[in-house]
Amino acid sequence: MIFITGATGFVGRNLVEELLRRSFKLRCLVRDTDKASWLRGLGCELVKGDVTDAASVTAGLTQGVTTVIHLVGILFETKGAGRELPSSFEDIHVIGARNVVEACKAKGVTRYLHVSALGARPGARSRYHKTKWAGEEIVRASGLEYTIFRPSVIFGKEDKFTNMFARAMRLTPVFMVPGPGKNKMSPVYVKDLVCAMADSPANEGAKRKTFEIGGQQILTLDEIIDAIAAAIGRRIVKFHAPMPFMNLAAAVFEAFLARPPITRDTLLMLEEDNVAGENALTGFFNLKPVGFSEGIKAYL
Repeated sequence: MIFITGATGFVGRNLVEELLRRSFKLRCLVRDTDKASWLRGLGCELVKGDVTDAASVTAGLTQGVTTVIHLVGILFETKGAGRELPSSFEDIHVIGARNVVEACKAKGVTRYLHVSALGARPGARSRYHKTKWAGEEIVRASGLEYTIFRPSVIFGKEDKFTNMFARAMRLTPVFMVPGPGKNKMSPVYVKDLVCAMADSPANEGAKRKTFEIGGQQILTLDEIIDAIAAAIGRRIVKFHAPMPFMNLAAAVFEAFLARPPITRDTLLMLEEDNVAGENALTGFFNLKPVGFSEGIKAYL
């Protein structure tokens, strides 16, 4: 049986489908079992808990679990809104990872898959990447038979990347691009990522490895925006907003909104390239990634 955190998220939903297709038995840690009842309908076992609550994670790892897949992560810190609790990078990426790793050790589960992010490294500029790196360090020091995945930006149906851009383009023909738009990414199709992940639990060669994951193409932010506009049949005029202006706007959003649409931490990441050095998707896993333009046309 595989124990999954973050099964209700974008990557999680796709991974659950792929693992069930391969006849794995799944147990999912969820904060609200009623909202996640659709997972039970697919055949998953649900346990109530939260990665920031160490006791609930340990309690969920009952007998029969052979592999743990830790997916939980956030792109934005939030102050909490409505029924949501505040979420910080430290709480989710560091404390959460530590709680899951310690639960594995306490229950004797040695096989562990961990989703980090391309750009995680010591001395990273953004707090997102710093905390992702800290989470990785906990995993590497754990003694577990780990596999760490560092994907570039992930696209697919219901993502929060291409869909957000497409919605903005449908509202106005003028599209504001943060900075010069020359930063490079290697967008990876979510179905390709989860296929590699599903291949990993029983793969001896994947143990104690860190894999950088990218898509078929390396594209600038400008090229990504142009491809999205073409996919939805919109003609747009790009306006490149200077980063000092964007940082000022982000600071205002952070001060007054519980869930800011953009943050200064995000802008730091947009000033960097996000490209896999050695793409494990085509190398180690021998997969042929879906192209970005081809992939987004299937759902946008």
